[in-house]
Amino acid sequence: MIQISEILKLALFKDFKIICGEKYLDNLVNATVILEYESSRIEYDGYGYGYFVLLSYFFADKDPELVNGTLKTLIQKQVSAIAIKIAPEKELPQDIIELAKIYHIPLLTFYDQFMEDLIICINESMKTRAQYVVAEEKLNSILNEKHQPNTIKKIALEINPNFYSNIITVSISSGDTLNNLKIHTYFDRLMYRQYRDTKIHDYSFVKMGHGVVLICSYMEEKLPETYQEIVNHVYDILINAGFQPESFYIGICDELMTLERLNESVMKAKNANVVSQFMEYNNMAYSKIGVYKYIMSIVNNPILYHEVEDSIFVLQKYDASHDVNLLETVISYIKNNGDYARTSEELFQHSNTVRYRIRKAEQLLDLPENTANEEMAIVIRSYLLHNLIMQ
Repeated sequence: MIQISEILKLALFKDFKIICGEKYLDNLVNATVILEYESSRIEYDGYGYGYFVLLSYFFADKDPELVNGTLKTLIQKQVSAIAIKIAPEKELPQDIIELAKIYHIPLLTFYDQFMEDLIICINESMKTRAQYVVAEEKLNSILNEKHQPNTIKKIALEINPNFYSNIITVSISSGDTLNNLKIHTYFDRLMYRQYRDTKIHDYSFVKMGHGVVLICSYMEEKLPETYQEIVNHVYDILINAGFQPESFYIGICDELMTLERLNESVMKAKNANVVSQFMEYNNMAYSKIGVYKYIMSIVNNPILYHEVEDSIFVLQKYDASHDVNLLETVISYIKNNGDYARTSEELFQHSNTVRYRIRKAEQLLDLPENTANEEMAIVIRSYLLHNLIMQ
């Protein structure tokens, strides 16, 4: 299935106008049909929610009662949406628009596009969406279930039988973390350009949650030798697929691995992606994330992260009962790498106040004096990275 709002993001639908029903563009579509003049005389048994109907209004001059009657019937059948091919200078009758509003049916208009092309575009989008769902399920199986290396390789080749033995994986997420991008809309744009493409590719995009994993494979004689070569190759693939790399956070597992280690490669790419968001870097190699390799192990482990939650709760409880901002101070202090002056300036607090609050937090968390800074940094950075993942 696909939503009307998602259809309107496909390339062929960019010039469609929404006449009414904008609130109901989340209606789902599982069938798209064309009604021409002759076929509009049929009964509409079976039509209803899930149908996206394309209808030409050019016959209205000859038989307006028939065409308008067809529209009213479809509206009363409560189809998911109706798109009407109509000349730009023409307008739909107001009574039809009002009826559509009553039944919460989106009415759309267009002019230049051929209906057959529109149907092909929608069907290919739904077909591709289904393929991406299957690929996502296979990748989740590789990541979340215990498999032998040979089984991992077998599942990987089910995702793309043209993979070579050596891989680099890339985790990609939207640069707009406040408004999570529906990443599959990029797949749809890619699909529209390539649904007639018969080329064999040695790489695959796999949707994963709100992001996407790109799996690149290499022949032995064409292995990249530097990180910059990897980045250039990845960016070329993204640009050719219609992505704008600068609009995304990109985490790269820059260690060449075999298909049997795809699970490890993807997890490292995901961790690098989270750190790239945290550091606000466009791209980040896993080999360069430093201490965050170990912090992400805590974030990804529910048992270990529970201890972090307990520590944060202690600080939050103290703040609530004493009306202070102990947690905020500690977060700023850690973000500023233990620099009291910068923390004081950022929070508009006297440096002595900052020092007092940091010592108070250490006491509340019962941290050993000789390792207090390190332990507090681990707790706070784990907390911030976890919150980033949960957005």
